Amino acid sequence: MAVGLLAAVLLIPVVWLIVRRRWLAGRGRVFECSLRRSGTTSSGWTLGVARFRDEDLEWYRVFSLSLRPKVVFHRHETRVLRVRTPEPGEAAELYDGHVVTELGGAHEGTMLAMDRQDLTAFSSWTEAGRPGGP
Repeated sequence: MAVGLLAAVLLIPVVWLIVRRRWLAGRGRVFECSLRRSGTTSSGWTLGVARFRDEDLEWYRVFSLSLRPKVVFHRHETRVLRVRTPEPGEAAELYDGHVVTELGGAHEGTMLAMDRQDLTAFSSWTEAGRPGGP
């Protein structure tokens, strides 16, 4: 009985992470996207996923039980400053094949890492805007 209860307690968060990922994917394309923010105590990368939603890019931690995005990037406040390959120390913390995107605008100093295909979509998204919008 105790072993079964322990197994259930350990499996519930894992099952929830799977259900959460499917829930996110059902509401738009989800892609792997790591985040590094300036001005935080942690200098490392945080693994995450992102999805485009209207005028926002929502970023979620991979290992979180929350259904809310941790960071929201608004299109009119986000600019791509520079794209580079990961430095040797960064590459171990990121998904294989990801490039680092340094942001400007309201998210100055923030970096996102994603694969080149997603970078193309992200760059297009930041450059595009609603007709007559900001």
